[in-house]
Amino acid sequence: MMARQLLLVTLLTGLSQLAAFFKLWFTARIFGVGSELDGYNLALVVPTLVAGISAGFIQTGFFPLRARLHARGDIAPTEALERGLLWCCAALGGVFAVATALATPWLADLLTPHNLPAAGRAFTLVMPYAAALIALNMVCDYLGYLLVTRGLFAVAAGAPVVNGITGALLLAAWPQGGLYCLIFGTLAGTSAQLAICLFALRHRRFALLGALPERSAFLPQLRDMLALGAWVLPGVCFSNIVASLPPVWVGRFGDGAVSAFGYAYRLHSSVVQLLLMASSTLILAHFSDLVAAGNRPAIRRMLRTAAAVSCGAGLAAMAAVWCLGEPLLGMVFGGRFDATAASRVTSLWSGLTVGLGFALLGNVFAKLWQAQSRPKLITAMAAASLAGLCIAYYSLRPILGELSVAIGLSASAAAVVLLGIRYLEPRPAALARP
Repeated sequence: MMARQLLLVTLLTGLSQLAAFFKLWFTARIFGVGSELDGYNLALVVPTLVAGISAGFIQTGFFPLRARLHARGDIAPTEALERGLLWCCAALGGVFAVATALATPWLADLLTPHNLPAAGRAFTLVMPYAAALIALNMVCDYLGYLLVTRGLFAVAAGAPVVNGITGALLLAAWPQGGLYCLIFGTLAGTSAQLAICLFALRHRRFALLGALPERSAFLPQLRDMLALGAWVLPGVCFSNIVASLPPVWVGRFGDGAVSAFGYAYRLHSSVVQLLLMASSTLILAHFSDLVAAGNRPAIRRMLRTAAAVSCGAGLAAMAAVWCLGEPLLGMVFGGRFDATAASRVTSLWSGLTVGLGFALLGNVFAKLWQAQSRPKLITAMAAASLAGLCIAYYSLRPILGELSVAIGLSASAAAVVLLGIRYLEPRPAALARP
């Protein structure tokens, strides 16, 4: 049963990446590389950052608290807690969305290059609509957690497929809509994902308008969640900042830099997800068993295997991107995505691919530290990742220009591996922990 679920989730995750590429293909043909798409990509930075931090924080506190209530057989209080947190996510998301929309002029001045007024105008056009993604993504992420607690892994993995297809179909049907088509497609896709999650939960008899938790019980539960999530919050913030800074930095290198980096980053991220989606859960489960049994030799063997596989995958990916990236992108995308755009995107994609092997191995290290219950170490490594990004970018910027951003992200992944090697041998107490 577990193997069948894993295979289904892997297939659906692969389909979600394919749907995302489908949307990327239409975006490249319609917009190419330029200031208009730069402004759109920069407008997504704040919504992505806020939703990412809230998702990591809520996830850390919600699952243990919900598991304790459910284990006691308190079904009604468990559902009341779930419902209360859902409405809290919706309310907080709404507040953040309104505040972000109102702050559009200030954010445009902060995030868009002053020498690219076209990007600033595109940002100002998109930002009030993009702000709604904060609330939509916060609720979608939380509904995904509710689906997982009910064993609906396939729905949680499959809903993003509809998200990507919806956005792509709107681009295909209304290409003359420009940025309006792009942002409305994103909003429509996220709304469709939310609707699917709600429908699946309703099918499992989860009532949105049911009883809410009593205040006397809910406030202590919120305090417990805050306490559980507090230790992981810095690490979540560091990780999301690492993902948010590069688009802002790269915008300083002229017209089209943000959109070119956006294409390269999405292609790189898809490769990482495809390589990790099936193995990530299995690695964590296997490490958990080995740590519980105190089997250090097996852990070392697994790490050596992971290092060899990550190195091989990284080298193969670098060779493929360097040799085939530019002609392949030019052939596949076409439209306004011309040869110059293909060359620029390939250059950035190559810089990101330098760190692919480190990113894969760093993920394996993180799963080991999760199995060993070492959250402080994970947070410290997230800080090292941010430090590696900043040091590499500021050191290489005068020499490499926009490529320094991509190399900075590779250095960020390398910092985790190179610093984390010394922490792979756990303390005896960590291995003995049940």
